[in-house]
Amino acid sequence: MRKITRVFTLDGFALSSVWVQLTAIFLVSAVSIFGMSLLIGDLPMSYRLFADPSSYAYLESRNELIFGIFQVLLGLVLFSFIISVLSAALIGLIEKIKSGTLSFNKKGHILFVNYNIKLPMILDEFDIKSYQDKKKQKVVLLFQNSATVADFRTEMDTGRWPNLEIYLRKGDLLSFQTYQRQGIFKALGLVILSPDDGTANFDRDNFNLKLLTLLVNNKKFFGYLYDRHLANQPVKCLLELSENKESRQIAKMLTTYEDANLFAITTPNDVIGSVMSRAMVDISYYNIFFETLSFAGPRIHFVDPMKIKKANNLVGKTFKDLLLSFSGGSLIGFSSAKEGKLNIQLSPFEKVLAAGDWLIILTDNIKAIKCAPTSNSPIDAKDVLAPNELNTKNIAVVGDAWPIGNIGDFIDRKSLENLNKSHFVFGTDEAYFTSDFQQSLIHSKYENIVINLRDDLGFRLSLIMANIKKEEIDFGSKIITMVENPVTDQLIREHSSQISTVLSHQLAARYIAQLAFQKNLEGLFTELAFAEGSEFNILEVGIHIPKDLLRSAKELQALLASKNLIYIGVIDKDKNIKLSAVDFKGVNQILVLSRGDL
Repeated sequence: MRKITRVFTLDGFALSSVWVQLTAIFLVSAVSIFGMSLLIGDLPMSYRLFADPSSYAYLESRNELIFGIFQVLLGLVLFSFIISVLSAALIGLIEKIKSGTLSFNKKGHILFVNYNIKLPMILDEFDIKSYQDKKKQKVVLLFQNSATVADFRTEMDTGRWPNLEIYLRKGDLLSFQTYQRQGIFKALGLVILSPDDGTANFDRDNFNLKLLTLLVNNKKFFGYLYDRHLANQPVKCLLELSENKESRQIAKMLTTYEDANLFAITTPNDVIGSVMSRAMVDISYYNIFFETLSFAGPRIHFVDPMKIKKANNLVGKTFKDLLLSFSGGSLIGFSSAKEGKLNIQLSPFEKVLAAGDWLIILTDNIKAIKCAPTSNSPIDAKDVLAPNELNTKNIAVVGDAWPIGNIGDFIDRKSLENLNKSHFVFGTDEAYFTSDFQQSLIHSKYENIVINLRDDLGFRLSLIMANIKKEEIDFGSKIITMVENPVTDQLIREHSSQISTVLSHQLAARYIAQLAFQKNLEGLFTELAFAEGSEFNILEVGIHIPKDLLRSAKELQALLASKNLIYIGVIDKDKNIKLSAVDFKGVNQILVLSRGDL
């Protein structure tokens, strides 16, 4: 009773919800209508005076005229109260939408937590995937403060992601109630990005580990993830961390239950760092990953062999036989699930397809894959030389914005020794722009000059290098510029088609987007990126393989398979890659997948 009476005080009314305020106003209105009807003498007339002031003109008696004017005024006041309450509620609703404090009550969404520079590029990939699926994907972006929500809303180009329904939200990320309000039990996936808050890697990892601990400590949610895993309908959960091994180990320990990995724990800098190191040797390695990590390009698919049309039973056939049977893409391996763990075998030439195994196929159109058995006739491949994984390359690196990492896994010892002598890091920015230093680069015999500076310096130095002519040859073709910002990348590319750029953040964004939909790809891309196991390699036309052997794709595929090499595609003089190409005009290199040391 005390609570009810409090509503009719000024403080109580102001602090009540909209529905309570409206109920109070309607109660006062009802009492007013019934009470004044006793004085006016007619209930219908009392209501008409309250709702329609023009009814006052029809009054005749003295009582009606006196008390009627009070009823008209009371009606105007209470109606104005209703309008004020609804206006305030609407303003509050708009403010909640702008600040991101609303709940999300729909289902089938992807929940992103935290903001970093890669998020817009990840959404680019999600938009492409939604377009391909012909279905709008709901995406909830959950940030820690209203400023981030406001900044993202201001900068967000609504036309950039036409296939996504984006909802901006904010809340206390260390409260499980926040995730419940955003429908975490109804979400298709959860992506926790490393926060871009200006802190050190340790602090960012620590914050994300706190978020992860909060989620797994909730027994209802952890049980929900495990039940979905057992039902083969897993919630796609991903956590981004730095390359710190201890952070990754802690996260793995928290999210593993009875051999089930309920979260994909990704450290993009490891895989992307290895790709970027190899890109310093040959930009084609960057291009192939840049293409295969995008939903717009060729992708890696896990295919059930039982669902391939017009294919006889493939179980028991060797990898080589199956490799030569497929067209429209490249068979690159087998996968199998044992005791809840995925086992990936790339380039398994010595293996046969076992019952329950799936095929791993690289193609830009999975519907175009065809399987037709072929006869294995003897092939003379004596003129085909396997590539050496340790390249001989004279490389110079300018700056240390990005660690050169494991580049020693991809070049021979002499090249590594020369690189150590040709890694230029100066104490001042001006030193990179001195005439003497630039002339030393111009008159050197470097095959690749890697500009590894922060974006503003790298942009300026790239422009200078792009306009240098040396012996009638575009000197810019030697330049590989490492950049983070897509705008910087676009400006350099539009200015000079000769300079190659390596866009680290976009590569990492594509990697995260792929794992968000299929966490099984983490182990596969890790193997492809590093020197161990199977990896992409390049055959130089005229050195590793004679040009006259490039007659047909099927012939080339069989020729390479006899050397345990998988034909992936071709590379032209401009470093453009075309997968499963059948036209070899203007081809400078052949891209293959091979296993082990060559």
